[in-house]
Amino acid sequence: MEMDIDYKAIGVRIKAARVRKGVTQGCIAKITGLSTPHISNIETGNTKLGLPTIIHLANVLDVSVDELLCDNIHRSEKIFHNELSDLLNDCTVDELHIIVDLAKVIKKAGINSVKKTRGRKSKVIASL
Repeated sequence: MEMDIDYKAIGVRIKAARVRKGVTQGCIAKITGLSTPHISNIETGNTKLGLPTIIHLANVLDVSVDELLCDNIHRSEKIFHNELSDLLNDCTVDELHIIVDLAKVIKKAGINSVKKTRGRKSKVIASL
């Protein structure tokens, strides 16, 4: 059974980890020995990366491999809960209100309608 790997999602998570760490693509390139354009292609999902590269990036970015791969791993609920908790930690009351309203709309619309729009402007978001 062949599995489709979502390299774009992995790239988004790598970029988010890099930004949280406060370093540039050039800095990561220098540390890993990869080129800056290659780091850019990884972050945009335009290139496939192997396990050694994923492990190396996870170590450099101080994140777990499962955090980078969670969109591709079954039973990754804990990772998503932690990510959501981190996201909500410094929200204002207004931001929390908007996030709760958005979550309600998404739950009501159903997960399949949200998955179909990933990467595009969602009708669900447009309805807010």
